[in-house]
Amino acid sequence: MEPALKNLDRIGSIGSIGPLETETAMQLLSLAKSMLGWDNAQLNRKAETVRRYVLTQYPLLGRAPTRQEVATALDCGSAEEIQATLARLHELDMLCLDSESQEIRVVYPFSSVPTRHLVHFPGWDDAAPVYAQCAVDALGIPFMVRQDVSIASSCSHCAESVAIKIEGRVIDTVSPPTTVVWAGTTRTGHAADSVCPTINFFCAPDHAIAWRQRQRDATGHVLSLGEALYVGKGIFEDLLRPHTGTVSSASTAASLPETAKAAATASTAGGLLTAFLASICCIGPVAFAALGVGVGATGFLANTAGVLKALLPYRPLFIGLTMILLGISIYLAYRKPMVGDVSCQACVPASGVRPNRWLLWIITSLAVALMLAPYWLEFTTG
Repeated sequence: MEPALKNLDRIGSIGSIGPLETETAMQLLSLAKSMLGWDNAQLNRKAETVRRYVLTQYPLLGRAPTRQEVATALDCGSAEEIQATLARLHELDMLCLDSESQEIRVVYPFSSVPTRHLVHFPGWDDAAPVYAQCAVDALGIPFMVRQDVSIASSCSHCAESVAIKIEGRVIDTVSPPTTVVWAGTTRTGHAADSVCPTINFFCAPDHAIAWRQRQRDATGHVLSLGEALYVGKGIFEDLLRPHTGTVSSASTAASLPETAKAAATASTAGGLLTAFLASICCIGPVAFAALGVGVGATGFLANTAGVLKALLPYRPLFIGLTMILLGISIYLAYRKPMVGDVSCQACVPASGVRPNRWLLWIITSLAVALMLAPYWLEFTTG
């Protein structure tokens, strides 16, 4: 069977390349979903939680978590129970276990075993480089994790370097510009061991054809990068959303990241308030004295000054509460995702995380300045 060479008009084009919906791309996406069968898989709540947790940990660790790490982080069963859950996911080809260690080897689109396709996350400070299982998997990762990526790969025929930069879910730059993808369609057993090794980048269409002619019984298509991007998007864009075959409380799981965000906001605001109280009980009387509100004075200002003076013995308590609340805020801002928010870390853009952390440190600095106000006020006033 000769490979299809249709719809390659965008090869070598100048400008960004978005997902290109063609008849060939749609057929391959339908075939891929039928092969994998994920949409029809029935998962219990534990299996769904484990699946999503492993997916989100891959870019944070640069590898798959061990089954002991999964059991410890999720606290939803022993290592043996987690192993049984992983075996079920392996049976459904949602991941692959190493035949000897029984640790996770592959969770599509990621691989713990080095491959030809290395993916970096240039705008995600918490992420580590990860290997993608195949070329289409590499192109699908930015849609799954909602992050910009750079892909370092090579031509499967001549080993020439292939570099792809994806920003805003479109290909911004590619070198060489004639790069294409050969998408194999022959599967026997797990996709990771059969079809994935035949889905690779090629520096030019003729190299894909030359490679294909050396393979026995290989079936598939040559895809432009736009078509391959469309297939990757279709397979992986919704992979971190709750699985359609899962029996669980999706609304509760979805609300947990928002709850954590609200908790962080409340603790930060509380820390600023208690810092203000810790300082005003000292600054207030000084300010009122400067306004001429002294001993024997009456009226609203005098009463307010009396209240602030009464708060002075509680200043150590206010300082302690400030430190506790700000500590909670910092912990929530920098912690790794756990079972309740397994999709949170991977799906929130780094551009949205960093401004929140900057704001937290600005508020923390302001709170510290307020707590130290009596001392620097005394120093400046002599």
